[in-house]
Amino acid sequence: MDISLNAHNQDQFLEQFPLSSFLQSRFWKRFLSLLGKKSWQLNVYDDNRLLAHCLIYTNKLLLGKSYLYSPKGPLIIPDLDENDRKEALELILSQIRDITIATRKREEIFCRIEPNVPVAGLASLPMKPAVPVQPKTTIYLRLDTSPDELFASFKEKTRYNIRLAEKKQLDIVWANDDTALGYFLQLLNKTKSRQRIRSHDKRYYRLLLEAGREFDAVQINYALFQGKPIAANIYITQIPTVTYVHGGFDYAYRNLMAPYLLQWDAIQRAIALRYDFYDFWGYSPTDGSKPNWEGFSRFKAGFSGTVVESPGCFDFIYNQFWYTTYERYQLVRSKVRGH
Repeated sequence: MDISLNAHNQDQFLEQFPLSSFLQSRFWKRFLSLLGKKSWQLNVYDDNRLLAHCLIYTNKLLLGKSYLYSPKGPLIIPDLDENDRKEALELILSQIRDITIATRKREEIFCRIEPNVPVAGLASLPMKPAVPVQPKTTIYLRLDTSPDELFASFKEKTRYNIRLAEKKQLDIVWANDDTALGYFLQLLNKTKSRQRIRSHDKRYYRLLLEAGREFDAVQINYALFQGKPIAANIYITQIPTVTYVHGGFDYAYRNLMAPYLLQWDAIQRAIALRYDFYDFWGYSPTDGSKPNWEGFSRFKAGFSGTVVESPGCFDFIYNQFWYTTYERYQLVRSKVRGH
């Protein structure tokens, strides 16, 4: 096996990974650039066959420290045997270590990865389980059927609420312009205030849309009732999947069931555009570590998808003293925030 640093980001390679691969795409690399984050791309080959891909970037910490992070990566092809998986991952980690040596001024103290393959056979590597950054568990739909057949598979309450929303004369609009972003942020803030959840700031979403326009990767749909925006969702597309990322709605109009209609409209659109999967992006993990996710997980479960769980998140530590300091800081920060 050989590894290539800063090779071309192989979006076509990502098509065999239906869930979360947008976080390893050229679109995401461009988004990171707009955020001002330094990133690298690594590809592992066996002769001319691409076996693994890893997009990794720097996250700055206090006191001039930082760490490297690969969101939902590296991606290793699923048909490799355990030894080849280990060799590919070791090559990637070795190359990442070389990056930390070459960029010493950034003082990376650890590397965080979220591989797509199980790591049970990789226990000999010096790694520590960490709290996942991206959702460890998700629920998704296969879109290899007709809209009518898919609708029939939804739970009865979900079907009822969609039909109810269809009778309320809601207007559904798709866009990726400033108006759509303004509606989305307005409704997201309403949801944050009511449910006491955290989200990204306005700049994050503005740059997300900017990068999305370059790659035709980000869309917003929103529902209008008598001209007033009452619900909005944001989606990321990366062949073969449409991923629902975030949403918000006006609780005062909850009886109109607009969030159900937005999801159903997005699913039908994904079918029409010939995508293979629809990912609801985030679901209550089986270990019960996200009790505040139970509400929206029940909502997503109504669409009768398949629940899957990834191997998790792992830290490779370069400086134990600073890593321990980082962990203690994160623990205090979490207690202050009440999480």
